[in-house]
Amino acid sequence: MMESTLQEKINAFIEHLDQEMDFVMITDRMDESLIILKEYLGWNMTDIVYLNRMVSSKPKVTMSEETKARILKYQVIDAQIFDHFNKTFELHLDRVGREKVASQVKEFEEMRESFENKCFNKDNTINGPYKSISWEISEYGRNTNVACTFLQTRDVILTNVITQLQLSQDYTIPIKGQETEPFLMRDIVSKIQRDYDNNEDLV
Repeated sequence: MMESTLQEKINAFIEHLDQEMDFVMITDRMDESLIILKEYLGWNMTDIVYLNRMVSSKPKVTMSEETKARILKYQVIDAQIFDHFNKTFELHLDRVGREKVASQVKEFEEMRESFENKCFNKDNTINGPYKSISWEISEYGRNTNVACTFLQTRDVILTNVITQLQLSQDYTIPIKGQETEPFLMRDIVSKIQRDYDNNEDLV
């Protein structure tokens, strides 16, 4: 029995992924991906909203053609998977309707920008982890709309919040030492944020 070639193995793996996943979102086309997902799941715009809370302060580096060629040579599997799902993404665009998606992306961007302007003081920035910068959260974001707090929370922190919610199956979770007056979710975010900033173990 002949051993499969690398290309045959790649093709088989891509076929397996195709069977396992109905829709693969593309990071470089996140807004379009979210609109398509919304249409498939029957969601509203508010179900997919996110905030551009953090932008890297590092300058973008232009990659040479030689570097691109070397990456494609040594990351051949990743490159083929990416190319394949880029093509299937175009099919999903056709299925939902390109004009419809484009129109909703514009509406979505305007909604996100409006929400960002409420949640953040864009004139003030603060230093974030990994040499990043982020906008300062506004008074409205701190005290009026808890969604601002959650949408600007770092992934590692929010993951811990969600874990605690899943374990307790409740939206008010007593923190040790505060059993008589449980914290709300926003208080949990603040506590875990402090723990994270103080390098305390989150696990």
